[in-house]
Amino acid sequence: MNAVVDIKKGLEGVVVDSTSISLVDGDAGRLYYRGHAIEKLVKSPFAAVAHLVVFGELPDAAQLEEFEDFLWDAGRLPTGLATALEHLAPLGGHPMATLQALMPLMASAPPARKMGRSDDEQESLVVAARLPTAHAMLAALRAGRAPTPYPETRRYGERFLQLLHNRRPSEKEVRIFESTQILQIDHSFNASTFTARVVTSTLAPPASALAAAMGSLYGPLHGAADQGALEMAEEVGGPDRAAGFVAESLARGRLVMGMGHREYRVVDPRSKIVKVLAEEIASTPQEKHLIETLKAVDEAFVAQTAHKKRSLRANLEFYKGVVYLALGLPKEFFTATFAIARIFGWSAHIVEQRKDNRIVRPSANYIGPAPLPD
Repeated sequence: MNAVVDIKKGLEGVVVDSTSISLVDGDAGRLYYRGHAIEKLVKSPFAAVAHLVVFGELPDAAQLEEFEDFLWDAGRLPTGLATALEHLAPLGGHPMATLQALMPLMASAPPARKMGRSDDEQESLVVAARLPTAHAMLAALRAGRAPTPYPETRRYGERFLQLLHNRRPSEKEVRIFESTQILQIDHSFNASTFTARVVTSTLAPPASALAAAMGSLYGPLHGAADQGALEMAEEVGGPDRAAGFVAESLARGRLVMGMGHREYRVVDPRSKIVKVLAEEIASTPQEKHLIETLKAVDEAFVAQTAHKKRSLRANLEFYKGVVYLALGLPKEFFTATFAIARIFGWSAHIVEQRKDNRIVRPSANYIGPAPLPD
C-alpha cells in the first residue's frame, strides 16, 4: 500500500527557492520590485524600471541613457532573423507560437555593445531587446503591410508603438503603454517565471529558457487571460447583462476570465492601476462600452461571491485588454505584448537562478500498478 503523501497540487504554498527581485504581499495587496512599491514605479519610464529589475537599482540619468541606447542598438533584428520571421508569418499560427519558435535564435548575431555583467545576462538582454521588434514586425506582416523602418527614438514605449503603427505615438499613448508594461515586468514565481528557472537549472542557454517561459505565458490561465477577459466582455454585450452573465457562469462552473489570483487575498494592486489607465485611454464608444461592461461584471462577481470564504477580485488581466485595444493592438497580440514586458523579469530570474543553481527535479507520488514480478 502506498504511504499517505501530502501533495501540493500546483505547488501551492510550497517555497522552492529565494528571490530578491519582487515581493508579492498577497494579504495586504501590495507588489514591490527590489523593495520599491509598484504604485511609485508606475510613474517612471519603462526602461528605468526594467533596469531596476535586471540590475538591482534604479538608474541615474546617465545609466538610463546608456540602457536605453543599448536596448535600441540590440533591438535591431539581424537580417537572418527578419527573413526567418517573414517565412514564419504566413503559416498562420498564433503570434505567441510564432514568436516562441523564433526566440531560441534571437541571441544569434549579437551586437558588439555590451550591457550584461555576465554572458547569461547579456544573452537575455539581447533577446529582451529584440522581442518587441519581432512582435511589431509580425503584426505588420499579418496586417499585410511592410514592416516599419527601425525608428531612431531611444524610448522603449515610443519605439514599440511607432514600429507597430508606422506613426509617432502621442505622449499620452507612450505614458499609458509604459505604465501598463511596468505592471507586468515581474511577479515572483509565477508559472512562466518558474518555467524559466526550471529550464535555466538544467544549464540550458538563456534563449531556450526564455522560449520555454513564452510557451507557459501562452496559457489562458496565465498571460492569455487579457484577451479572454476582453472577449468575455464582448460576449456579455453590455453592463445591463453583467449580473445575469455572472450568475449563469457561477451556476455552470464557468471561469469568469480575469477574476481572482492565487497570490492575492484582496484586490490585485495592478488591477486598480490598470483600471484607471483603461478609463483614461478609452475614447471610442466601443471602448467606453467595454470598460463599463467590465466594471459591471466586476461589481456583479464581487456581490455574488461575497458569501464565500475567500473573495475573488479582478486581477491585472481583467481591464488590461481595453488599454491594449485603445492603443491599437490586435487582440491576438495581447499576450505577446505582455511577454515583451515580462521578459525583463524572466531575464533577472535566469541570472538569479544561475548564482546558486541546483537542477529542479521534484519527486512524484507513484499511483500506478505494482511492479510485476521478474
